[in-house]
Amino acid sequence: MKRLWLSVLFVAFGLFASAQTPLSEAQSNEIIASLTETASSMQTMQCRFVQSKTMAMLAEPSVAEGKMYFASPDRLRWEYVKPYAFALVVNGERIVKVTDGKAEVLDGNSGRMYQGITSMIMGSASGKKLFDTTAFDIVLYDDSTCWKAEMTPKRRDMKRMFNQLVFHFDKKTKIIDHVEFIGSGGDVTLIRFEEMKLNGVIDNDIFKE
Repeated sequence: MKRLWLSVLFVAFGLFASAQTPLSEAQSNEIIASLTETASSMQTMQCRFVQSKTMAMLAEPSVAEGKMYFASPDRLRWEYVKPYAFALVVNGERIVKVTDGKAEVLDGNSGRMYQGITSMIMGSASGKKLFDTTAFDIVLYDDSTCWKAEMTPKRRDMKRMFNQLVFHFDKKTKIIDHVEFIGSGGDVTLIRFEEMKLNGVIDNDIFKE
């Protein structure tokens, strides 16, 4: 019986190890090209999202829900609806923060900070501009039903916010399924995208504030 359990453990360990083996450079390049092609053909995306943040100081994760609207090339509405009301609306270079129905146009340092955040959101949602090797060290894995891209920031400003970003792309749709932001202090933010609709009509008023 003891030998049987040892055999099971060795097999399980072998499966785990193989699942965590990075893909080869050739495999990675092929997958990146395929994901990039899919993203480039995307004109619009809309979905729900569920965001869960785990922090050492909190006994339970904090959870928020919202809606995301994206229209190529540079329009985005990222809106929290639960448990608070907050939105970031991007229309070209114009960024508006909406808190409890009150809109504020962002510029200067605040604008640049939110521009970085919204760029990551758009990248997370659409898969575009994710595989920039000048900004990230990137390692790809075959993770069951998803391709997993572990991205370690190179830039100092990004390192101050994140230790690592982990993107999971659904193999069938080649679209982002969920993303993890691992903070420099160890906090982990997980965002799952649900009820995704691609290339549908989105009212232009969605991006106006």
